[in-house]
Amino acid sequence: MKTLSRLILLFPKICLSVVFAAPVKVIFDTDMETDCDDAGAMAVLHTLADRGECEILATVTSVRDVNSIATVDAINRYRGRPDLPLGMVKSAGVLEPTKFASKIATEFPHRVTSAEAVPDAVMVYRDVLEKQADHSVVIITVGYLTNLKNLLQLPASDGHPSGLDLINAKVSKWVCMGGNFVGNPPKDELKLGNVNFQRDAKSAYEVIHHWPGETVFAGREVCSVPSGLQIGESLASTPADNPVRRAYEHYFGGKAKNRHVADLATVLYAIRGLTDCWDISEPGRMNLQPDMKFDWQPGTVGKQRYLLKKPANDRQVEAVLNELIVAPPHGSR
Repeated sequence: MKTLSRLILLFPKICLSVVFAAPVKVIFDTDMETDCDDAGAMAVLHTLADRGECEILATVTSVRDVNSIATVDAINRYRGRPDLPLGMVKSAGVLEPTKFASKIATEFPHRVTSAEAVPDAVMVYRDVLEKQADHSVVIITVGYLTNLKNLLQLPASDGHPSGLDLINAKVSKWVCMGGNFVGNPPKDELKLGNVNFQRDAKSAYEVIHHWPGETVFAGREVCSVPSGLQIGESLASTPADNPVRRAYEHYFGGKAKNRHVADLATVLYAIRGLTDCWDISEPGRMNLQPDMKFDWQPGTVGKQRYLLKKPANDRQVEAVLNELIVAPPHGSR
């Protein structure tokens, strides 16, 4: 207790947020297919859960590759949460080549026996959200918006509310990795790319135009390749049986190397908020076009915002994420 008291005196904002704030309830929605930062994001998520900062309600994938959800389950298992609800896209959705997911699914134990045995992600969303207190759940998407589109369109049936009613009642915030917010006001001509929207453009268009609640975008200029932020090579210091380390090794075809922090930063913001890492825009609205280009429409009636880089703190953000990505599972020696 003396040590804790000294920490609170030295770092009151940090300690009070960790010790006294209720854990953030999270549904984590990932593509876990084309880039290893999804695996890194899961390491960050589980470390924050180990420290009591969040409660992981479910982990789902936004792709049709069964190896992707098997990789998610393998990471959950390694991190001491083998029973987390799983779900994947069961209808039309994205399927891309992967450098690591099929290998992780082969190398590590998991409970995924077939795609048919995995529940539809939209049903997992429904079942999990129904059990939560009103306005208590943060949804994190670091992949495609297929599952959220399916949730928005889910009708009421057999005594269950519609997906839209559940979103309005249960979700406090949606945090989305995607978009390029360049300029003031921002305008995205896709010169930097935006695959999280482009690969399932119909779903992205539907969700971004019709999501009813608070939304925060983590743009590519803040945390993906254009940002210049990167970590990952430190995973070489973690155990050889760490599936996150192996995901980075397979992705790079050898040693784990540094990679951008898009999905990791999105998780960090969703759980801890702005802290000293970012600023945030004024409210507005993404005027997304069917080709996934957009311009930003400022206005107090909008419920959407986007993260802003703080000057000269890139190394600080990297240091925070690096400490979280290499932290051992709770209870390990």
